[in-house]
Amino acid sequence: MSTFTISELMEILVVKAGLPRSAVTADPSATLSDVDLDSLAQLQVKAEIEDRYGIELDDEHANATFGELVTLVNEELSERAR
Repeated sequence: MSTFTISELMEILVVKAGLPRSAVTADPSATLSDVDLDSLAQLQVKAEIEDRYGIELDDEHANATFGELVTLVNEELSERAR
């Protein structure tokens, strides 16, 4: 089973949501608003994670930290692997 990482999340943000490479961070406490991404970018990221990993993210996770998002995706992947 593969593990979702902050690096993968950052790549999604750069490719799908237009995050400048200079704004990429490994800080797990950062949020989408911390890197100046708007609600449209949040929707793009949510859709990409759902498409790529087959995981549904609730709207309540829109304000989650990057660390929380990574943990959430990995917990879902782990559940599916059982």
